[in-house]
Amino acid sequence: MAAGNSVVAPERTLVTTRIFDAPRESVYKAWTDPKQLARWFPPEGFTSPRCEIDARPGGVFRVDMQGPDMPPFDGKVFPGPGTFVEVVPNERLVFTMTPEFDGQTLPTVTTTVTFEDVAGKRTRCTVAQSLETVDAFTQMAKQGMAEGIAQSLGKLAGVLSGKRSDRGIRVDGRTLTLARVFDAPRELVWTAFTDPAHQMKWMFANDWETPTATADLRPGGAFSLRMRPADHSEEGFLLSGTYREVVKPDRLVQVLDDGRLMTSLFTDVLGGTQLLFSVEMAMGEEQERAGYTQILEHFATHVATLSGKK
Repeated sequence: MAAGNSVVAPERTLVTTRIFDAPRESVYKAWTDPKQLARWFPPEGFTSPRCEIDARPGGVFRVDMQGPDMPPFDGKVFPGPGTFVEVVPNERLVFTMTPEFDGQTLPTVTTTVTFEDVAGKRTRCTVAQSLETVDAFTQMAKQGMAEGIAQSLGKLAGVLSGKRSDRGIRVDGRTLTLARVFDAPRELVWTAFTDPAHQMKWMFANDWETPTATADLRPGGAFSLRMRPADHSEEGFLLSGTYREVVKPDRLVQVLDDGRLMTSLFTDVLGGTQLLFSVEMAMGEEQERAGYTQILEHFATHVATLSGKK
């Protein structure tokens, strides 16, 4: 589905597409199993105290959302009643939802979800959210509809992978981007990511280790990490380069010795810190995806230990 040719009313429809590392049946089930849907449909920092799904035309689609127990939400519950319009298992879902916010009924959103196979047992999930009028669409856009569905689909990636911090992977040409969310303040995440003493505890793939790391954390400063197999069966290699940008605790741009860029962006989200990590790939996509996924999973474990959330 693409805006402009297959969307009936693009002027009042938001189209969001994600590719998930899971088969189509698993992605579809995550949309129709209330236990799974409750875990990811509410945006970052929100939970669902009530989630009801009857996946048939005319059946119930309801996801109530509860805000965090702190201002400005103070644990309030925002009802999200709706109804299924169309259900084609593993292919297409259409449902309405009329959310309520602070006692006010918001415009009804009609959501169409399509599921398509992608090479490598992946699934393209396209979500089209339509409003009845342009004015209603504008109102919901101001309420943060685009950011909300982006966060929800990020959480869906974590439900599918079984990794709590996972918020998905994207590949654009030769650039690999991994999104993660950590239940920890941004300053702590920044320190754990940039301090060599911390890097030696997480900056390696499975069955590897980083015995030494150095960092001159300033524009033009050098960094290096020695990586080798944990069984010491070979010498390993040196990952090194210089810092192009250092904006604590927001942004880090590194230039590897071979000229490739690594960019790390740190932002606050409800309930923690989001990391967007991008790197220009030198090897095959599958190998790069697997390696950096393992590295960031180790990082998530390290951050959880530091924050006392493990």
